[in-house]
Amino acid sequence: MKKILEMISPFNAKEDMPIALYIFKKLLAFVLIFFVSMILAEGVVIIAHYIMGYNVLQGEMLSIEAMTLMKYYGFAIFIMVTMLYCKYIEKRSIKSMGFNDKILGYLKGILVGIALLTVSIGIIMLTGNITYNGVLENTDYLTIIAFSGAFIIQGAMEETLCRGFLMTSLSKRLSIPFTILISSLAFAAPHFSSLFAGNFIYSFVGFVNLLLVSTIFSLLIINGKNIWIACGMHSFWNFCLFNIFGLNLSGSNKKATAIFDFSTNSENILNGGTYGIEASIITTTVLVVSTVFLILKYRKNKVQSIEF
Repeated sequence: MKKILEMISPFNAKEDMPIALYIFKKLLAFVLIFFVSMILAEGVVIIAHYIMGYNVLQGEMLSIEAMTLMKYYGFAIFIMVTMLYCKYIEKRSIKSMGFNDKILGYLKGILVGIALLTVSIGIIMLTGNITYNGVLENTDYLTIIAFSGAFIIQGAMEETLCRGFLMTSLSKRLSIPFTILISSLAFAAPHFSSLFAGNFIYSFVGFVNLLLVSTIFSLLIINGKNIWIACGMHSFWNFCLFNIFGLNLSGSNKKATAIFDFSTNSENILNGGTYGIEASIITTTVLVVSTVFLILKYRKNKVQSIEF
């Protein structure tokens, strides 16, 4: 038992063990990084409140919008903890996580994210389940700019943890398809609280879409040989959905500071209901087509391993 505990400990870089234990070890490290980061980030938020004169213990806090921004910028701590773990525990470079000199991949990712999002919303609009009502008046552009930075960090955090760390670590011992599956399930897990809070059909479609978009992120990284492309797509999908189109992001039901006024006409499987377009079967179709295209490219390139 002592030997097994030593093998699966997330505090060492041991890899010589059965596959099942290796997977468990990496998932344990994933959970460790997540919760250590969360505790550190919460501590920073509390300290920041006291510095600004708010007594958190008495329920004094910033506005919901300000708290959301603080939370997203706080995700930078998650990125740093993940990188430090890879460097000092796994003994590997930041480049091995996909952060190489192909930084222009970020721009490509932005374009891919905006294209897929626009196509999804456009098709839903054609069905009459989302309506464009014009440009919103008195838009707070400074807040939108602040959210753009927040989403850049938020998207990069999830990609660093799920792909930069977990996917690349698992790929040392597992096949690429199995590696993508496990990292995608880990990516979906933090979304479960909002995903399964509503109607079952939206929860099911939303879960499928999470796995699909996660697979797209993974394949973009593997085919493009860098993580920048996934960071760009992830961040600007979220930013445009929330702060440009003003639509529901991952079932958050938070009122967005946006540029355009889009409204959902009814709750159904075409527009994703209470969860938003990320639980729409139209979005599913767009993501399936994109996934198939990337799989064909992956097979054409005959990729055997995840290397940067």
